[in-house]
Amino acid sequence: MRWYAVAAAVAAAGLLTATAAFSEQEAIPDWIKNVAGWWAEGLVSDAEYVNSLQWLVDAGYINLGGDGDTQRLVRDGKYSIEQPGDWERQAPIWDEATGGIRDSIIKLETIDDRIPAIISVSSGGMLGANITEHREVGLALLDEYLGDAFHHTLFAETDVAGNPGYVDEYTVTIFDWVIQGKSYSFEYEGHIYEIKYESAEGTFPDHLPEFERIAQTFRLE
Repeated sequence: MRWYAVAAAVAAAGLLTATAAFSEQEAIPDWIKNVAGWWAEGLVSDAEYVNSLQWLVDAGYINLGGDGDTQRLVRDGKYSIEQPGDWERQAPIWDEATGGIRDSIIKLETIDDRIPAIISVSSGGMLGANITEHREVGLALLDEYLGDAFHHTLFAETDVAGNPGYVDEYTVTIFDWVIQGKSYSFEYEGHIYEIKYESAEGTFPDHLPEFERIAQTFRLE
């Protein structure tokens, strides 16, 4: 079963440029109008205002137009990343352990593949006092649950969105399936952010250059 989320989010600060066509089938709810007024007066946050605009998209009041080639995936006013038109946004996944959330986009041409190409952005609390301890906990969990099925092929320090962080490459073997992945992670204001790409080992190189480009569009808001 394929999971769908909204095709895009409208950001208050102009993160997404699109034309908006309003449905005339029914009036916009009063609470939406109130939130807009409160935001203009500085009584609600940018994130709350963006969430109200997101509701309009979800409910079909706003149809995002433009050329449809590139939009931005926006999460609660916290971060955004480019979403090209040939990548489809999936339903977000919440992580109860870290109180975090994972957004993902899937390459349309691979959506029916056994292992599709997926780019994800995760944010959540740290499992430890810093990113080093967080990684140690994460690697211990991988070893516990995956054992030899997980193989680390690269680990290095790097700069991510202007912050010191890490780059990892790895493979995961499940029966005769081999998933290859690459991720960038960093710590910011007590949260861990991870930008990750995974695909089947044989097709991993096909979308890697695009992932590297998309990863560079990641912005903290």
